[in-house]
Order: sequence, then structure tokens, then C-alpha cells
Amino acid sequence: MVCLEKDLDSYAMTDPDNLSWFIRWCEKNYPANRKALIFWDHGGGSISGFGYDEKNRTPSSMPLSMINKALKEADVKFDWIGFDACLMSTLETALVCGNYADYLIASEEVEPGTGWYYTDWLTALGKNTSMPTVEIGKNIIDDFVDTCAKKCRGQKTTLSIIDLAEFSNTVPDKLNSFAQSISTKLTNKEYKEVSDARYTTREFAVSSKIDQVDLAHLALNMDNSEGKSLSDAIQNAVKYNRTSSDISNAYGVSIYF
Repeated sequence: MVCLEKDLDSYAMTDPDNLSWFIRWCEKNYPANRKALIFWDHGGGSISGFGYDEKNRTPSSMPLSMINKALKEADVKFDWIGFDACLMSTLETALVCGNYADYLIASEEVEPGTGWYYTDWLTALGKNTSMPTVEIGKNIIDDFVDTCAKKCRGQKTTLSIIDLAEFSNTVPDKLNSFAQSISTKLTNKEYKEVSDARYTTREFAVSSKIDQVDLAHLALNMDNSEGKSLSDAIQNAVKYNRTSSDISNAYGVSIYF
């Protein structure tokens, strides 16, 4: 490890201006053919967004709207954006990041405190810097899930890599049709069918009650053609997905219910 700058002062890690400045600084000082951006800290999902800075508590987090602002102002296209943070593999995150990266690597569930295991996948990438992005993602996911199984036994783990171009071009239309099918049921006062589907859907961070559920599982539980089409589109866009052995029906993308 090499120290790049001895002191860059103390700025809030949840300030979007700080993020966009950092990206531009890297682009200027360390130009490269391939680029990745990893958000490494706490995550609160689609509503709370990323980050918590113990030294600079204002702003308290960086919501997706501010992440979008920072990435837009930085004006850099990434091979992939990763969240080594809890709960950020959501439809909302994917649609934001799709404007700035080819792939998203993130977790639907709360991440154990060990986080990603960087040693092996970075070593492999160092030996082959032309490694396809999906293979990089697969290595990150396998290292994370395998390490958590050894060091964090009993804690649920999820991690997936999403093709953002495919996702943004296939999922929104299917989601719109699915949403309209549910709206029709609610208009017809068919509440129980929707409630039962939601009740049996895989939910994340249950104790925190943030109300994020697996979107493909919810779509399948509605048991209609629109839901099946949406689930297929999501699972096709998720190029690799792994979970711990104690979690099921986590297909790689959640949504704020």
C-alpha cells in the first residue's frame, strides 16, 4: 500500500461535491483505460443511500439523488460501480448507476462487518488487467460469500453483478406493466392477493423495517404473466448472484416496497 497524499484535509464522505472532486482527481492524476468506483462504508438502501461519517455528521448520508449529482458532475464512465455496503443492490440504485457504469456490484441484504475480501480478487486482477468485468465481479462475489461463510457463520450474505445496460433497457417497461397489473387489482379491491404476495416475499434488513424486498420474488409471487416477464428480465440482467446457504429467493435486485 502506498500513501498517495499525506493530507487532503477532513471533508465529509457523504458530501456529493467531495465525491465528484475525488473522481476528477483520480481521473487527472491516475488516468486508465478501465475504471471502477467502490463505495465502502455503511449503506441504507434506496431511501437512506450511502455512507456515515463519524467525524463529519452533516450531511448524515448521501441519498441516491446526491450520488447521481456527484457522478453526473464528475463526468466519468466506469466499467463498474460497487457498493461494499449494506442494502444497495436495488432497482433504484441500478437505474441511477446505469447512466455512469456498465455494471453494478452490490448486496441486497445487510453485509457482515468483514465486508468484501479484497486480497484474492485484486491479486488476480493485477495479474490480468484485461480480465472481463463479469469475471472480476464473480471473483469479488465468490471471495465475499466464501469468506463470510468462514468468519461470519450464521449471517446472511448476498452479492450480485448486474449488467446495467441490459437492466435499463429491459426492466423498466416490464416493471411498468407489472405495476399496472397490481394497480388494477387494487382498483378492483383485490387487496388480499397483493398482501399475500408481499407477505411471502423475501425481505431484507427485517429488524430495521426499511421495507425492501426482492423484486423478482415479489413478481413471481403475484403469479401473473406481467410478474413472470419482470422476473425473467431481472434474472437475465443479473449476470452472477450468490447467497449464503441460509437465504433463499434472493435473485439479486430488491426494491423499496
